[in-house]
Amino acid sequence: MKKVNIYCESHYFNDSKAGYGGYVIEYEGRYKTYTTVSVHTVPALISLDLLWQAVGTLKESCDVTVISRQNLTANDLKTGEGNALWEFINQLKIDKGHRYTFKKYPNESEIYVLDEILKELKKVKRPKIDFNEILKNDSN
Repeated sequence: MKKVNIYCESHYFNDSKAGYGGYVIEYEGRYKTYTTVSVHTVPALISLDLLWQAVGTLKESCDVTVISRQNLTANDLKTGEGNALWEFINQLKIDKGHRYTFKKYPNESEIYVLDEILKELKKVKRPKIDFNEILKNDSN
């Protein structure tokens, strides 16, 4: 079983009223990265959504260590809004034979990776377009 680290970071920016997330998959010294705008407003849900996307890209059975600042295994996340995402993640576990480990306390080098993802999220952050304001101005 191959060992893979998945770093998930997310943030909801109040000023732009948008959530952003990113992940890094680390495998044998190689990295795959992804950032996105999210429909979710809760950082833990954004990270959970990204975890599902990241695990979905793995082609074979892996021993996955998940590194995130958010507590993705919180009971309220498993039974609340994150329930469907957890079902998808667990289905991938069954289908592909993945094993998950969730780190509660990232070490210094892992925090560095999470900080770098957050820096990228701030770069891609775009102000939310207010179509109501645009349409109001066009009607004048």
